[in-house]
Amino acid sequence: MKRKAFLSLLLLLPLSTLTWAQTDTLPQGLSQEIRTPEGLRAVVERKDPRFVIVDVRSPDEYAAGHIPKAINIPGGVTADMKDPPDKGKYIVVYCRGGMKSPAAGEKMLADGYKHVFVWGGIVSWPYAQEVSPK
Repeated sequence: MKRKAFLSLLLLLPLSTLTWAQTDTLPQGLSQEIRTPEGLRAVVERKDPRFVIVDVRSPDEYAAGHIPKAINIPGGVTADMKDPPDKGKYIVVYCRGGMKSPAAGEKMLADGYKHVFVWGGIVSWPYAQEVSPK
């Protein structure tokens, strides 16, 4: 029985590593610039129009607190959006703890977005958050 469980885990491991892969299709210098909370904060503060920061959590989670200037695209699905971000923009995706943002980033790439960076989770954001009315 233990051997079967171990073999099952070995078979599932390659599938799970795809989900955890860091999506990064930004030009090299930009990726390095936003990799840290300080770097992303600098982009937010200077209102760099090349970047769109995307919170992929639920609307309620987003409303409770999000990175300033971030927009909410639950799950990274833009199909039902009235005005989705331009597909040529640099998309920075985050969730709560960094587990859902890789899959959302992959969805956005599959939807035609050319430049997607999975930042991780808002739990790594040490600065003030914006709150939205419900």
